[in-house]
Amino acid sequence: MKDSTETLLMFAQLLEAEPPILPPEACQQAQKLAAELETVSEADINRAADMIRTWMGQFPQEQKVFLKAIKRELNGIPNPNQVQWTFPNLQIIEETETTALITPAPNAEKISLFVHVIQTLNRWIQKKI
Repeated sequence: MKDSTETLLMFAQLLEAEPPILPPEACQQAQKLAAELETVSEADINRAADMIRTWMGQFPQEQKVFLKAIKRELNGIPNPNQVQWTFPNLQIIEETETTALITPAPNAEKISLFVHVIQTLNRWIQKKI
């Protein structure tokens, strides 16, 4: 469960990173992923995470960029010669066997991580269309 939660959380962060890390050309494939995720039950977070991992396999370079950017942010190491990304402030506030509730800001509405990922993916697609 923990790996699945981390996959969904990191995917949401990747989609919301500014400037965008995924190329605009990923929009068509993202639409297919969104349609596939809509068929998954909210309780089946492991299946959703597997689908996202498989989909992300198409973007190995972007995965490397994302992981380096996250690592820099976590370590607080600014590098003026490279692009600096901003990532959303997402916090997992409750995790059970079938659900993880998140809040993107201290006073925001609590929603499941799965729902948040689908909403974020759909917003990302709408920006690229």
